[in-house]
Amino acid sequence: MTAVDPVSPRRLDHKASLTAQINAAQRAAESMQPRRLLDDPGSRHFVGHPVFRAMLARRLPAAAALRVFDWWWGGLHAHIVLRVRFTDDVVGAAIGAGVDQVVLLGAGFDTTSLRRADTAVTIFEVDAPATQAAKRPVTERLLPSPRASQTVWVPCDFEDGALRTRLVDSGFDPARRSVIVWLGVSMYLTGHAIDQTLADLAALCAPGSRLVFDYLDAEVVAGRSRWAGARRVTRMVARRGEPYRSGFTATGVAELLGAHGFVCRDQVGVADLLRRYDPAGARGLASDDWLGIVCAERR
Repeated sequence: MTAVDPVSPRRLDHKASLTAQINAAQRAAESMQPRRLLDDPGSRHFVGHPVFRAMLARRLPAAAALRVFDWWWGGLHAHIVLRVRFTDDVVGAAIGAGVDQVVLLGAGFDTTSLRRADTAVTIFEVDAPATQAAKRPVTERLLPSPRASQTVWVPCDFEDGALRTRLVDSGFDPARRSVIVWLGVSMYLTGHAIDQTLADLAALCAPGSRLVFDYLDAEVVAGRSRWAGARRVTRMVARRGEPYRSGFTATGVAELLGAHGFVCRDQVGVADLLRRYDPAGARGLASDDWLGIVCAERR
């Protein structure tokens, strides 16, 4: 792992993450395309920025914006939309096998609670209070009534080491299998926070539980990435006050998870995701390979 561990890492908990809103806009724009790789129209309800809302007003402006985004930050759009497809496959298989607890760590504007409303499952939304304050009223307005699922809101800062306590206090049952979804978070955390979170998950997850976890290539954080788009994204997030702090190699991820009692069951990069979900290349998205995602099982 490559990581930067400042003594007092800056956090943006005083406002909802702009990154979460950008991701929601990308998912919504992809959902508008005729050859879409993701169907997540509910994401548009979490987009408040006027530029992004204007982009989503019509299909053609949305398509044009995605083409520019994909050209300038190659690989990022494919990862953002296809990590949702990958995760949905894992969650769907787990629910089919009887799992009824789903934990969204750093949930951002993820719409799992909306898309699984007709499923008898408890979804724990874990995130910084400011992002939850923006997300919760919108989600609760859109959720159908009655519904089969239950959404539990768990405000938490990953740097304070309280994840285990907060989840259990919110009704999470460590004796039952679960699916933990941890997307778009690890790259913004210190190495210590990642290690502490995995230790908490190891203690919380019953054998057979699944963890979906995405990560940034170590070369990106080290400033040596061969992908120009990755270098541009790194500079952009740093200027915005949400710098990348941690990155991994594929081998390093497997070793880290293994040290905490998880075994990798599936691990893919951007090019792998595109081969899996767009084998004919219908969307023509860049496959710059500087992000990865893994599904691991608690031993």
